Amino acid sequence: MDNLIALFLGPVDLPVFLGLIAVTFSGAFITSGFGVGGGMLMTPLVLLLLPPKFGIGLIGPMMLLMAGTGVRQYWRQWDNHCLLVILPAMMAGIWVGTHLLSVISADMVKKIVGALAICFGVLQYLAVDRPQWKERLRPTPPQGVGLGFASGIISALAHVGGLIFSFYLLPHSRTKEVFVGTTVFLFFTTGLLKIGSYVYYQILTLSILMLCIALLPALFLGAIVGKWLNQRISNKLFIRLICILVGWMGFRLVLI
Repeated sequence: MDNLIALFLGPVDLPVFLGLIAVTFSGAFITSGFGVGGGMLMTPLVLLLLPPKFGIGLIGPMMLLMAGTGVRQYWRQWDNHCLLVILPAMMAGIWVGTHLLSVISADMVKKIVGALAICFGVLQYLAVDRPQWKERLRPTPPQGVGLGFASGIISALAHVGGLIFSFYLLPHSRTKEVFVGTTVFLFFTTGLLKIGSYVYYQILTLSILMLCIALLPALFLGAIVGKWLNQRISNKLFIRLICILVGWMGFRLVLI
């Protein structure tokens, strides 16, 4: 039994594993319930519990699995038009962002994104009950391409690209299910690209994959609870909660 536990937990002791269970549940809950925010929550907490390289290697596949679970839960509820606007530009942005890693400070990027997220969250929150504001704040498709490209660059540099493409996606989503469905689809497809680079640079190891398997029950349970919550809140309340979540994440990025 001890050998089997050691096979799945690798260098992780039991208290750290219990902490990872809580973090994984919370990340999956936010991802399936709201679409954005799961990675923002998980990344700093995982890096508090694990060495940086091991933690980064774990976050990649776990976020991919969370997004994949979300894709299954919200199957075909994504917005194809928004995907066509954002996804190709986001892929190009990720490619560019990987080449800027040695030039641009990730801390600077986080603070800029944080300031934008605060502004976006406040304006969209105020626009919920002001239809005329909502129309003025709705980005055009060319602006959406630009946001998708910027999102890809920021995703490669600081792993918070979802905040940027939500500037376009939230005002264009007809329902909360469409917003989450499109978001998790974008996370899943771009996550596959990131996993490829993790394998290439040998960041993703067998011990990390075994730990991912051990954390799957917490991930699936968090995703189920998140979807349950999404189905039980109104569209207006959902938009308000997303705005609060985005604004809160923006404050965290500015302050860290």
